[in-house]
Amino acid sequence: MQLITANNISYTINDQKLFHGLSFSLDHGSALHIQGGNGSGKSTLIRILLGISTPTKGEIKYMQPNLVLSYLGHQNAIKSYLTPLENLELIFPKAQFDNAYSWFKKLNLIGVQDETTANLSFGQQKKLALIRILANDSDVIILDEPFVGLDQATRDLLAEYLKLRVSKGASLALTSHIEPGFNCHALVLNGGAA
Repeated sequence: MQLITANNISYTINDQKLFHGLSFSLDHGSALHIQGGNGSGKSTLIRILLGISTPTKGEIKYMQPNLVLSYLGHQNAIKSYLTPLENLELIFPKAQFDNAYSWFKKLNLIGVQDETTANLSFGQQKKLALIRILANDSDVIILDEPFVGLDQATRDLLAEYLKLRVSKGASLALTSHIEPGFNCHALVLNGGAA
């Protein structure tokens, strides 16, 4: 079952075509790996899927009303002046906090729970940001370079989680220069430089 469809979409910036004529769908229980060199339009395509940007031509259709989307981009979207636990309390309602905290423990962040988030390493901040995805039960998961900055054990944990969510019917779209480690349909963008 299709959740989101892209019909003949194109995007041009400063008279340069990033991509053109793309048609694809995000289906229930499928994963799409958006690939391409730097500047090929991967992040732009993600923003179009989210409805943040509009394609120059073509259209994006959400095939079901009230789709629940989870998104994590290049920015971690966490407050650097708060502790990790304060960030979780800000992000998650009380009903979801226990699940978020269990991911906090699985990601070995207990030792830094009282630190200011700005003092955490890049990898620790990325783990904290990922909890937003891991502790949500979304119809569609959209990720822009989710494996960057993670140690191998955390990459494996994230890959296993995403594989499980897709097997249970979620739809996934991600960009990654690092192979996700599970079966995805490839969508290769040829614009930009490698």
